[in-house]
Amino acid sequence: MSGSSPRQRASAPRRLPGDRAPAVSGLMARAARLHFEFGLTHQDTAAALGISRVKVTRLLKQAREAGIVKITVIADVSPFAEIEERLAEVAGLREAIIVPVAAEGGAARGMLAHGAASYLDRVMRDGIVVAVGLSRTIAEMPAWLSNARPTRASFVSLAGALPVGGHGSGNPYQATDALARAFDGTAEHLHAPVVVRSQAVADELRSDPAIAQTLERAAAADMAFVGVGGREDRIDFNQGLCITAGEWANLLAGGMVGDIGGRFFDRNGLQIRDEVNGRVIALDLDDFVKIPSRVLAAGGPSKVDAIAAALRGGLATVLVTDVETARALIEDVQ
Repeated sequence: MSGSSPRQRASAPRRLPGDRAPAVSGLMARAARLHFEFGLTHQDTAAALGISRVKVTRLLKQAREAGIVKITVIADVSPFAEIEERLAEVAGLREAIIVPVAAEGGAARGMLAHGAASYLDRVMRDGIVVAVGLSRTIAEMPAWLSNARPTRASFVSLAGALPVGGHGSGNPYQATDALARAFDGTAEHLHAPVVVRSQAVADELRSDPAIAQTLERAAAADMAFVGVGGREDRIDFNQGLCITAGEWANLLAGGMVGDIGGRFFDRNGLQIRDEVNGRVIALDLDDFVKIPSRVLAAGGPSKVDAIAAALRGGLATVLVTDVETARALIEDVQ
C-alpha cells in the first residue's frame, strides 16, 4: 500500500530434516509469544509473567538467538534499491540483489547465500529444474530458506566434485540434496571429479551414459544457482593436485580471470582454450548460457574482476552481491 510502513511478522522458523530443535525454556517461549504474537510491550509482558522488564528484554534476545523467533519484514522495498536498479541497468541484468557487507569471510558468504535463498524462495514453482553449481556460497543456501514448500522440483549438480578435504565447496551434492529435501523434490548428481588427470579420462567419463544424462539434464534446467571463482582460488582446485602450480600459471597467462563450476573464462566471460578446460567434468559455458535464468552469487574485492567478466559475457541474468562489490562493478562494467 502506498505510504504504508513496512510491517514485521514473527513466526517459528521452518526446520529442515535433521535439524535439531533449539533448547527453549518455558519462560522464554511464553515471553516470545506474548510479545511477538499478541503484541504486548516489554513492560506488559513483564507484568503478565511477573518478572522484570530487563529480564523480558533478555529473554526475547535469547529467543531470537535460539532460532525460535524469526522476524520477517513484509515490504518489497530493498534498502539498496537505487544501486540495484543502476547495477541491473549497466550490466544488462534481469535483477540485482544487494546485501550488506560483512567483514568476515564466512559471514559474507552467509549474507550472499541469504540473498540467493530469498530469491529462490520467491521464484520457486512446481516442477522447476534447478542446476546447482560448485560453490561455498551456494552450499550455504539451504540454511537460509524461509519459505520452502513441497514442490515437484528437481535439483541437479552441474559440476563434478573436488577431492575430499577441500575448503567447503568440494561437494555440490550436499547442497543439491539439502535443497531437494527442503522443497520435497528430487536430486540428481554428477558422479565424477570436477577435474581429472587427462583429456582421455575426461572424454571417457563424459561418454558414460549416467554422466552424459546428468549434463544434459543440467543444460535443460530452468534455472541455475552458481558462485564464481577468481584468480586467487587455486587452493580449492589444488586439493589432490587437480591442477598443478604450473597449470594454474598457464591458465593465468592465457587470460583466465575466473571460473563457474570449474569452467575457466577470460575477462570477456568467454571460456578459454586451455588443456585444463578439456579435463573438466562440468557443464560447458556455451550450454550454461542457454539456461533461461542464471543466478550468480558472489562478492568481495578478490571476486570483482571475475564477476565483471561474467557480466560482460552474459553468464548471469541475476546477480546477488554485496553493496561495495556492486559499486565497484558499476564503475567496471559500464
